[in-house]
Amino acid sequence: MRRFLLLIAVFAFASGCGKQKPAPPPVVEEAPGREVTGPEEPSERDALLATLKSKRGDSQREAADSLAALAETDEATRDALLDLLRDKTTDGAGKTHPTKIASIREAAAFTLMRAGPKGEAALTEKGLSALREGLTDKDPAVREHTVHTLGVLGPLAKSLSNQVLRVCSEDKDPQVRAIAFDSLRSIGVADVPGLAALLNNKEPDVKRRAAEIISTLPEVPPYAVPSLARALEDEDEVIRVAAATGIATAGSKGASKEAAGNLSAAAKKSFPPEFNPDTARSDDPQLAYFTALARQGKLGTQPTLELLKHKNQFVRYYALQTLGEIGKDAKDASAAIRDLLTDPDVALEAVVTLYRVGDDDLKDALRLVEGGFASTMPRVVPACIEAVARLGPAGKPLIPSVLKQLGSTSPEARFAAVGFVGTQEPAEAAKQVGELAKLALDGEPMIRRRVGLVLEKLGPAAAPAADAIGKALIKEADEGVRDQFVDALVAMGSAAKPAVVGLAPLLSESTASVQLKIKVIGALAQADPASPESAKALVIAANDRDQYVRKAAAAALGKLDPLPDDARNVLVKLMKTDARAEVRAVAVRGLASAGPRAKGAKADLEAVANGTLPGPALWAKVALAAIDGDVSKAGTVVRAGLAGRNGSIRVAAAEALVVVGPTAADVPALVKLSREAIAGAKEAAARALGQLGSASKEAVPRLIELVADRDSDVKLAAIEALGRIGLPTAAPAIPKLKDAMRTDPSLATTTRKALDRLGVKDDGGKR
Repeated sequence: MRRFLLLIAVFAFASGCGKQKPAPPPVVEEAPGREVTGPEEPSERDALLATLKSKRGDSQREAADSLAALAETDEATRDALLDLLRDKTTDGAGKTHPTKIASIREAAAFTLMRAGPKGEAALTEKGLSALREGLTDKDPAVREHTVHTLGVLGPLAKSLSNQVLRVCSEDKDPQVRAIAFDSLRSIGVADVPGLAALLNNKEPDVKRRAAEIISTLPEVPPYAVPSLARALEDEDEVIRVAAATGIATAGSKGASKEAAGNLSAAAKKSFPPEFNPDTARSDDPQLAYFTALARQGKLGTQPTLELLKHKNQFVRYYALQTLGEIGKDAKDASAAIRDLLTDPDVALEAVVTLYRVGDDDLKDALRLVEGGFASTMPRVVPACIEAVARLGPAGKPLIPSVLKQLGSTSPEARFAAVGFVGTQEPAEAAKQVGELAKLALDGEPMIRRRVGLVLEKLGPAAAPAADAIGKALIKEADEGVRDQFVDALVAMGSAAKPAVVGLAPLLSESTASVQLKIKVIGALAQADPASPESAKALVIAANDRDQYVRKAAAAALGKLDPLPDDARNVLVKLMKTDARAEVRAVAVRGLASAGPRAKGAKADLEAVANGTLPGPALWAKVALAAIDGDVSKAGTVVRAGLAGRNGSIRVAAAEALVVVGPTAADVPALVKLSREAIAGAKEAAARALGQLGSASKEAVPRLIELVADRDSDVKLAAIEALGRIGLPTAAPAIPKLKDAMRTDPSLATTTRKALDRLGVKDDGGKR
């Protein structure tokens, strides 16, 4: 055989040297029984892995979704993805992106994270060790993309939190440090004292970035306080404020003489020696010093007393407030507080502080307040009203003097008196509803708006004012006031029924804003869901040109009881034919809300449930369960969707959780969803987290981040969620919420409500 092959080779060579055509390729004899085949076709897994490594954008994400599905059941796929976590290929330094995959290891991590419990287990048990190596790679780009990948994993990477913290402070590349801090925020801080120590780092960017995270921590252990106390001496205001915020979060368990003394010293040097009304801010971030001093308890009394001597009345005022918050532990300060009863700038605050520290002799103080009601100076009477509101039982004898101001000729006094009613116990405040109803036609918009705010707070107890508010709505020209009146009617619920005649026409008003129409739709659905007038108005709204109005109408129609045939038919029409997918989806949800009342739409829902649109299909299954009388039976389908590989299904599942009822066990999946770039993901996750209230404790840092999101709907959902979570869990959100209310007027109403739930009253930012 060898000789035969050699002859063929020689012949071929000789032929190639002449001018003849090349000889055909030699035929190689194969061993008996062996089949000749072409190149082996790559498996589906190999093809997807190749796409994951070589493509970017939609192709890569589609490959990731398909691989995630395979990895749920195929160990070989998981192992291949684990191998890719060591791949150092990246798009380069400075190319990490919050919504785009920019490295092979990030693509692999993203895919495993989507592969359900087995994918997550593979990451935590084997994958993190591979990523740990990348944190010390000699190439800055590899370190940057590795630490970014850990941030994508979020809490799954919590075991590497300390290593990431080390990158934050020790890496020589500023870009890598910056990404590391972003990732640390996402992963969670395991070593809070270690992070606190970075406030004293020599690198300005390290200190600043550490400060950003410290300010958002829901918990700070006492042993982090010494580092925070030292940071109060920093020349950078941002560092000092973060340190004070951390000390305040640590609370009384972290109280120390050093911390209290440094807080007082920081306040002394941070505020100018003289009060300047043009620069003084009632929402000054440096008021954190006073908040932290109050949390020091008795140890904070003496350092705060020193601030009563400050020449700046702003400092004296907040020092008095701080002593009041310390309470009876500051009773020894009574003499120094009493001395300020003669200080015209802070005398009324001194009165309140004497009461709050437990001073038993308030006769002179109360006479001072009572005398103030006779003042002709515009600001004095409102200040006296505010003082009475804060004096509790001690101020009860002065309440008649306050209520007289509801009829005052001074707008400032009327405004303050209306606000005072809102501070009273519901039973007492309800007695003044008639007077408030009269002021719904006050000549001052700010007073009418505040009337609406107080009535909203009273809720159903404000029912006697419903008719007056309904009539006032028809005449009201100020859109802000109209919005607030509608909010008040929404809060009254079914008690707002007399206002339906005033609400319904607004949906046909050409000048009514989309926002107002949406609020009116909500009010009608709650005020009288059995009313033919409500049903007629909502059917009209369902045909509005604006998609957001149609969406709101679709949601409201599902609340009608009974559900008229024309209302059900318009929901089915929206579900099947509306030009906007979002409207079609909400129509399905409306039918789900209607439950058994939507029985006539069952065949249409079954068609959607078996259709090709994943989001509406999931919602249709929820609606079918609701029609059968037990929506909770859809819980399994919804949670499977929340963990699924299809993004639109995950969003729809988060939205549906609100209907079937989220649980604390859903929090990790919802937080994960809130980090996805899929349309609607952040908003849906935030709304579901908000419904869980305090059970969403672990989600608070992420919700605080979402308050600054670029999407206004996401911001609103996060703000509402933080308000629902409430105190003390969501307390770290207060500074961010105040910033949001100050910088974005469109968020003001929602933010104000959230702050009210968090104990921050509508008082211009005062604590």
